[in-house]
Amino acid sequence: MRRIKVRSPCSSANLGSGFDSFGLALEAFYDTLTIELTDEEIRIEVTGMEAEKIPTSLEKNTAGLVAKKLLQDRDIGVKISIHKGIPLRMGLGSSGASAAACVFGLNEL
Repeated sequence: MRRIKVRSPCSSANLGSGFDSFGLALEAFYDTLTIELTDEEIRIEVTGMEAEKIPTSLEKNTAGLVAKKLLQDRDIGVKISIHKGIPLRMGLGSSGASAAACVFGLNEL
């Protein structure tokens, strides 16, 4: 397998007195990541909702940080295509969804 597509739901951990303690995934919005093995470096591209506001550098993108750490001792590259479907800055876990999908996808590859 050289390519995988992963869909990650939005979430909330802002639940009453369980603020940042209780959390749940919601069937409302999703991010979709397509991860493809390459012979090059790690590259990120972003499309979808507010894509222009999302950084594509490894150090500033949550999926990029995950990929950099997981692949640091391996001689492979990946192209990570993120399609944002989760609204930004609404407490719906947009950054976490991208990071979680990246971890899952890289593990499967």
